Amino acid sequence: MTSIGFSTGYYENYWRGWPWTSMMGGSERIVTELAATFSSQGHSVTVRLPYRTDEAMWRGVRWLGVDAPEQRYDVLLCADDYARRDHGVRTCLVACRSDPPLNTDFDRLVFLSHTHAQLMGHPDAVSVGGGVDLADYAESRKRIPKRVICTSSADRCPQASAIGSAFDFRHSYRPVGGIGEELDRAAFVRLQQTAKVHIYPLEPVRPSDFFSMAVLESHAAGTPVIVSDRDSMPELWGDSAWVIPGPIRLAAWHEAVLELMSNRTLWRRMSEAGRVKAARYTWDLQAARYLSLAMEA
Repeated sequence: MTSIGFSTGYYENYWRGWPWTSMMGGSERIVTELAATFSSQGHSVTVRLPYRTDEAMWRGVRWLGVDAPEQRYDVLLCADDYARRDHGVRTCLVACRSDPPLNTDFDRLVFLSHTHAQLMGHPDAVSVGGGVDLADYAESRKRIPKRVICTSSADRCPQASAIGSAFDFRHSYRPVGGIGEELDRAAFVRLQQTAKVHIYPLEPVRPSDFFSMAVLESHAAGTPVIVSDRDSMPELWGDSAWVIPGPIRLAAWHEAVLELMSNRTLWRRMSEAGRVKAARYTWDLQAARYLSLAMEA
């Protein structure tokens, strides 16, 4: 058994009580699910949250507040945390942000994608990213005709509503500027499973999406995905999603959605390609990759 610690920074409790909130962002989910996966594999796991809270046990993981005493671990995974309030025999920075690391005094740096590592000034660093629990998507559900979804932050894909307006559109994410809705996990998974098409017209003010849990989870649900050629999207999903070059042209996106909805052969081919891709990113596989990299000399 290995003692594994996570320390977290910069999340600022945006999700109103993460990790117990009903919905969370991709970076928070990576920490939450990796911690629970390590625990299920027999490791002793503790997560230090970036705010004050009472100590708690949940999903086999010990959760501490920011003010808890220093801890010691075999492996310390610092998720965008440079304060080093804890000690690890091996330390690993798990970088998720769109800003270069404030310092690199770690045994290993791990980014979300090669694109992310390059943009952050560490082109030779390794990348892993997030994962998915395929059991969440094992149940088959009937697709809702013309149902188009976007499950990413509204400020990253401001054109989503305009593209989806001609269809049965749902934008699920914590509301940004009055756009979007927040669902619990079960309802969120149902939405992904019953959609016909997932659109991700990524148009960030600056590079900001270096993995996209939204794309991966729709892949697991067998829902074809259309993405922009921005950030890490071509690198990670170019062989499993429909990638549309920018800048975003509403007519091109509308035509792509219509083609997917009307062409059953294409829909099934993309649905299966997504499922195959998702199978490479299970949490068990991703946890093994993170731990192996962190433990390497």
